[in-house]
Amino acid sequence: MWRFDATPRRVALAGPAPGLLGAAAVAARELHAVAPLRGLSPEPSGDVRRMEVVVASGLDAPAAARAAVTGWLSPQVADQVLDDAQLLVSELVTNSVRHAQLAAGATVRVSVEICDGFVRLEVEDPGDVAIGAVAPDREHGGGFGLFLVEALAQRWGSKHEGTTCVWAELAIAPAT
Repeated sequence: MWRFDATPRRVALAGPAPGLLGAAAVAARELHAVAPLRGLSPEPSGDVRRMEVVVASGLDAPAAARAAVTGWLSPQVADQVLDDAQLLVSELVTNSVRHAQLAAGATVRVSVEICDGFVRLEVEDPGDVAIGAVAPDREHGGGFGLFLVEALAQRWGSKHEGTTCVWAELAIAPAT
C-alpha cells in the first residue's frame, strides 16, 4: 500500500462542478490535489487520478459525498462500478455520521482514486471509534453497511491514526 502526503494543495474551481447541486456543489469546491510521498513502496505502476472532497457531517453528508464522487467518477468507469462506488461511499459516510461521535461542525473527508485497475474509496472522520460489523437488524434497519462493503469490495480495511479512515477498493473496467 502506498501513502499520500497529508498536506493538501488547493485546486481552484471556477464554479460548481458540472451536474452537482446544493450541498454537493459547495462540497465540490473543497477539492484537493494530494501528491504521493516518494520512497514508500509499492508505488503505483500506472496513471493515478484522484479527487478529494470535504463534506459537513450531518444528514446531507452521504448525498453530498455521493454526488461529488458520481460527478467525478462517472465519465471514467463502467456503470456497474459507478453503482457500486455510489453505494459504498453512501454506506461509509453514513457510518461516519452515525457512529463516529463527531462534534458539531465536524467534517468528513471523502476521496476517490483510480490507479492500477482499481477504484479506491476512502472516508475519513475525526472520530477514533473501532470499526466492526454488527448483526443486521431486519426489523428496525441498520447493520448492513459493512456487509455490503464486504460483498462489493475486492479489498477493504481501516486505519486509525488519530482519525478513522475506512477504505474500499473496486476492480474497474473502462467506461463504455
